[in-house]
Amino acid sequence: MGSNERYAELPVRMEVPEEFVKNFVPIPKEYVEEAYRSEEYLVFIGPQHPGSGHMRIILRLKGDYIVDAIPDPGYVHRGVEKLAETRLYIHILPLIERPTIQDSANFDLGYSRAVEKLADLDVPKRAQYIRVILAELSRIATHLYDTGILAVFIGHSTGYMWAFGLRDVINEAS
Repeated sequence: MGSNERYAELPVRMEVPEEFVKNFVPIPKEYVEEAYRSEEYLVFIGPQHPGSGHMRIILRLKGDYIVDAIPDPGYVHRGVEKLAETRLYIHILPLIERPTIQDSANFDLGYSRAVEKLADLDVPKRAQYIRVILAELSRIATHLYDTGILAVFIGHSTGYMWAFGLRDVINEAS
C-alpha cells in the first residue's frame, strides 16, 4: 500500500474552520485558506520591536522556503491599535496622542479640521497660527527622531545624541 492510498481513505475537509480564520486577523481570508489547503505553513514572528516600532511578520513557508511575508505593524504602546479596533475614532484620540512617539501634533489635525468644517465653526486666527507652528515643530521633531534611530542602526552614537538633543529642545518648547 503506497502512501497516497493510505491518505486517500481519510476524509479531506476543504473548508477552513471559522475559529482558524478568526484568530489570524488581519490576514486576508484567501491567504489563510490558500495556506491551509496547500502544503504551506503560516508562521508568526513577533510582535517584536525592530528599532523604532513594534511589529509582527507573518510568513508563509513551503518547507524551508519563504513563499510570502506580510508585515503587520500595529502592536505599539500597550496594544493601543488593538484597543482602537473596537472604539469610535473620537474615543481613541486620548489613547493615541499621549504615547505617540512621532508627530503627535499632526495625528488628530485632519480630524479636528473636518469636525470644525462640518460643524461650521470659526477657529480664531491665533489658534490657527499656533496649530501650524505646533504641527511644523512636531514634524521637525519626527525627522530628528528618525535621524537618531538611523544613527543607532549604523553605529553612530554621536549622531543619535545630536538628533535626540535637538528633538528634546523642540519637545520642551511644544
